[in-house]
Amino acid sequence: MKRVVGIFFLVLLLLLLFGVVFLILSQEMTYLNWALPVAGLFWLFLMGIWYLIFGKAPGKTRLRRFAFGVAGFLALGFLGGTLLRYDGSASGSSFPKFRWIWDAEGETKRAGVDRLVRGELSTANPELVDAAGESVDFLGPDRDGMEEEIPYHPDWTSHPPELLWRRPIGKAWSSFAVSDGKAITQEQMEGSERVLCLDLFTGEEIWNHDDPGIRLLDVKEENSGARMGGDGPRSTPVISNDRVFALGSTGILNCLDLETGEEIWEVDTLALHNAEIQKWGMANAPLLVPAEGTLVVPGSDKSGVTLAAYSQQDGSLAWSYQGQGASYSSPRLLTILGQRQIVSINQKTVTGHDPATGERLWIEKWPGSFPKVAQPILVGDNQILATASYGVGSILLELSRTGSEWSVERRWKSNRMKTKFSSPVIREGIAYGIDEGRLASIDLTTGDKVWKNQKVGFGQQLLFGDHLLIQTEKGPVLTGPIDENGFTETGRVEALSSMTWNAPTLAGRILLVRNDQEAICYLLAAP
Repeated sequence: MKRVVGIFFLVLLLLLLFGVVFLILSQEMTYLNWALPVAGLFWLFLMGIWYLIFGKAPGKTRLRRFAFGVAGFLALGFLGGTLLRYDGSASGSSFPKFRWIWDAEGETKRAGVDRLVRGELSTANPELVDAAGESVDFLGPDRDGMEEEIPYHPDWTSHPPELLWRRPIGKAWSSFAVSDGKAITQEQMEGSERVLCLDLFTGEEIWNHDDPGIRLLDVKEENSGARMGGDGPRSTPVISNDRVFALGSTGILNCLDLETGEEIWEVDTLALHNAEIQKWGMANAPLLVPAEGTLVVPGSDKSGVTLAAYSQQDGSLAWSYQGQGASYSSPRLLTILGQRQIVSINQKTVTGHDPATGERLWIEKWPGSFPKVAQPILVGDNQILATASYGVGSILLELSRTGSEWSVERRWKSNRMKTKFSSPVIREGIAYGIDEGRLASIDLTTGDKVWKNQKVGFGQQLLFGDHLLIQTEKGPVLTGPIDENGFTETGRVEALSSMTWNAPTLAGRILLVRNDQEAICYLLAAP
């Protein structure tokens, strides 16, 4: 009888294991994968209990073996905790990587070149000048990662991208801004954050601006969230009127001369409001508001300030909005139902603001304790698509107004588009994006899934006409058309070879990609 009961409980434990694994994986939310090793350890403990009760060895032997097993696990855990140190995420799934405690800086082998390498194309080639364009803002001119035309030849087999240069670069999740043959980005160089200007065609350094003694992990070392995202700046610079505006990971906002890198002014945007650095560091790209001559920057995810506007001329405070805390999303300047307004996805709300005064025009509650990163996407002339990961999902808001009074209606909520670091793009009534590491699309009328297929990791994408340009998390860059049936890859270049969360930048036909180790520049063929 005991044997029958033992077999019954053994089968039950096996079914429990498979059931828990299936339940976790079926949610299609990678952050829940943390539960898999926990569930596995708990299952092993239950198996030990089963062995104590139903094992064939004598009772004292079973107890001794069980005790040795538990002691062995505890010893391994203690040894691991003593000799290994957590060193951030191994991928966007938030699975950890570790380093030996004697590796003080956690330096890993560089997955790229250790010096500037130039391609064969001469900088005197007139094609380079003709091919170069401008990209002065985050995710393109409208900050939404979408442009109407495809400026390059999409078949990279017959018309492969041509390498201009590749070079090592300091840690950062920033992307590039490009103007007047200059490529501007940010990096961590030992104990200083730096704004870096490179020659677009050669990759050689033109100038750099140091903020000495600024390093996120020195300030937020006690915060596992900051270390999870790694070291270095997160924000992408923007360019306007021969000035570069760059926000550091601790909230330092610099205004620099585009030609020389000379500092024009600097503001500590968080100290000004007695606010705390966001848990994962400041990642928002400053928003240029040309008519008002201001620069809008999100604030803390806690107390202090949610949004603030600063004069582009001298950095003085123009207005601030207290709100309930900021997010990692970068605000956008949109025209909705004929009225210009700043739309911001905050920690627990989505809001619209008067660009001149910061006055809140409307608000929609969007709660959730997890971070929101994607930009608000305008659908038609009065709808806003907001997306997030960690089970928060997507919402479509419809705005209306009577005179000066605004109202918001939530058209749908969907869990079919769960973007983590990237923002969705839209075409012909369908939103396309990276849902928990896989390319996916949803119907904007209902929020229902249209398709979900190729795995690209937690990368980024841009849309040109009907073609996606995808920076995968592992490093390769892909391109190809999308429609209601899926994505078809027509080009691939093995660009980077380590974890990449940075968005690609396309300036004309000049493609710039980078991660926390290496930056690469390609010339794309004309269509």
